[in-house]
Amino acid sequence: MRDTRNPFKLRRAENIDTDTTFLSLFEPGILDVIAESGLPETVQLIRSAAGGGKTSLLRLFTPSVLRRLYTRRFEDQDLFNRLQALGVIDEGGPKLLGVSLLCGRNYAGLEDLRLDPAVRIRLFLSLLNARIILAVLRSALVLKDLEYPGDLGRLTILQPPEDSQHGPPELSYPCSGVVLYDWARGVEKTICGALDSFGPLRVGSLPGVDSLFSLSILQTQNLTLNELPVADRIVIMMDDIHMLTSGQRALLVQRVVEARSKTGIWIAERFEALSTQELLASGSTKGRDRHAPIELEWYWRGRHERFEKHVMRVADRRVRASIETELDAFRSCLEDSIDTSEYAELFERAIRVVRDRVNGRGQQVGQFRDWIAARDEMGGTPRDRAIAWRALEILIERRLRKPQKGLFDDEVSIPSEELTKEADSSVKNAAELFLAREFDLPYYFGADRIARLASLNIEQFLGLSGGVFEEVIAAELIRTGSTVISARRQHALMKRVALSFWADIPNKVRHGREVRTFLESVGRYAEWYTYRSSAPNDPGVGGTAIRMSERQALMNKDGLLRRPERQRFADLLASALAHNYLVADLDYNCKGDTWMVLNLNRLLCVHFNLPLGYGLYKERPLDELCRWVDEPFVAPKQEELPS
Repeated sequence: MRDTRNPFKLRRAENIDTDTTFLSLFEPGILDVIAESGLPETVQLIRSAAGGGKTSLLRLFTPSVLRRLYTRRFEDQDLFNRLQALGVIDEGGPKLLGVSLLCGRNYAGLEDLRLDPAVRIRLFLSLLNARIILAVLRSALVLKDLEYPGDLGRLTILQPPEDSQHGPPELSYPCSGVVLYDWARGVEKTICGALDSFGPLRVGSLPGVDSLFSLSILQTQNLTLNELPVADRIVIMMDDIHMLTSGQRALLVQRVVEARSKTGIWIAERFEALSTQELLASGSTKGRDRHAPIELEWYWRGRHERFEKHVMRVADRRVRASIETELDAFRSCLEDSIDTSEYAELFERAIRVVRDRVNGRGQQVGQFRDWIAARDEMGGTPRDRAIAWRALEILIERRLRKPQKGLFDDEVSIPSEELTKEADSSVKNAAELFLAREFDLPYYFGADRIARLASLNIEQFLGLSGGVFEEVIAAELIRTGSTVISARRQHALMKRVALSFWADIPNKVRHGREVRTFLESVGRYAEWYTYRSSAPNDPGVGGTAIRMSERQALMNKDGLLRRPERQRFADLLASALAHNYLVADLDYNCKGDTWMVLNLNRLLCVHFNLPLGYGLYKERPLDELCRWVDEPFVAPKQEELPS
């Protein structure tokens, strides 16, 4: 392993050197995203933002990993059982031939060749066919523990069915793996030579085909070893499709679908490959079927708690894999409460400040004398009492803001039972948030909150938890006597990561500065709304929302031609969604309408001092959001809500 010291730094599956290490770090919970409807049998699109977990998922099905899992089946019993249930492996060994094909190499360069577009398409398909063939042949030998390319002669490719595409005339069947390998290597060498050449291209010497015939000739029953199929099933897993040009991507998907191959084809790509309209349309649960794209973040959106448990298991595996510590649980590294003697004096000061503010309102709070008395008599820890007093202040503010009070309402004391009823957990959560900001208390700490800060993205979680774990390792090395990171230190680390995340937006995304300006308006608006003295929508909002009908308007190309400011906003919004800066929830029913809720990435919530719950928002009209790109939101001086 490249870094057994801090395994959290191994954020990308391709950076993990050995299959054994990969399996020790792989958490089976990610299989839930495909297991609900069984292993995809035909064409399956798999999408996510960068770091969503696509490549790890695909690597699991490669031959070397499955062979390693088979030898470790008693150690990795849970994973083995789950794959056995999917028909991928059994007590006899791997049953599936998973072929990994990276599509980020050379293909886009074909578009730069000064050739007729039809010729470029033929070259693209030829290169793709060649690499599919080479990848299948190599994977088949790995699955059977044979040498590549030395044992290619032991493979036989049988005659494909009459109604399928057979490829160029120089190929005939049955043939050995050597024949197919030589053809594919020759094509790849010729095309890559043309890409690297500085001289004029001789079009007549370049290979070219019009179909993905490789998907027809390499079906399960056609690929044999010792007269038996190499595997019960073949799946070709195309990764990094977003690195193709938009035209190549569209052509690939079209040709794969048209091929109607019995070979499974999984196409993995980032959301950024999608057009604005495709992105805004993604995620809808209406009319979905079992062959609809698997979108990892969308899958987890309805399952936040499940995702957070999943990433904590990921973290535990990485803690156990470290050679620098004997800890076995990430949670044990984190202080998860500030209800301690260290913070007692701070909470006592908060109580005094809040109590003085409440009592300082004089006759205004006459009707609340029973509530105030109840708080004065309250027992519990300093933290409990400080939260209770701050919640009382919020509730009093709400009552005072209510219109149409009766003539003697200010003189009639409200029973303390009403306080008990109104001081629910949401108000207390808002009070905790308010106290944290006013009295400089840590808020973003503890395993559960760090898991939530991942914003449904594995790589983001590993970045956050990796920083914490680095300090755990350092503490062990210098023998400080404690490997538990304090709440205050966790909070500081999360703030630091959030600031870096914020600063990096212009470098990460197309139109990055405009995207960040818009996000800043969303964040500032949410911050202003959250910290209003009456804490509306407690414990606070983490984003905004537009009507689903407005979302539909952003997907209407003709309508956008007449509204260039909306076209611009649609592009920015799609970009923010593609890179997980915004997390959308669709078809949210509220106020007699349906909404597209735009939750800020939870790290952006840290940047703007917001709570971390999903689904709480304050909607704004679409045209106002469009204006925020040029005219950032400025908090009003008075507290009255805008219309």
